[in-house]
Amino acid sequence: MTKKKLDYYLSLPYTYIIEWSDVDECFLGSIAELERNMTCGQTREEVFANLKEAHVSYITTSLKNNFEIPEPLKINDFKGSITYRTSKERHYKLAKQAKLYGKSINAFIDEAIGEKLKEAAL
Repeated sequence: MTKKKLDYYLSLPYTYIIEWSDVDECFLGSIAELERNMTCGQTREEVFANLKEAHVSYITTSLKNNFEIPEPLKINDFKGSITYRTSKERHYKLAKQAKLYGKSINAFIDEAIGEKLKEAAL
């Protein structure tokens, strides 16, 4: 088995999150896939630079100590179908709304999820 190196991990599409904190009066940043990491700064650019530096440090330290390094989700790991369970009342309401819009329940749910994901913007 080939041991993965720093460049491999840095080439993966990790999720950098940067948000304003009213409480701390600064931007806070973290890498979603990596535990116990957070940085702050007065600008998004400063936080992004801090995150890149922390990312390199996290991976380097983990490799040196043979710690497991979480990798981001990969699209090929998913097949495009999920099992969704709900109450019969919600199922009934979904069927009525889907019919009203001239869609299947699956298409209606997929569109609703797509809209919610746009709002989340991850």
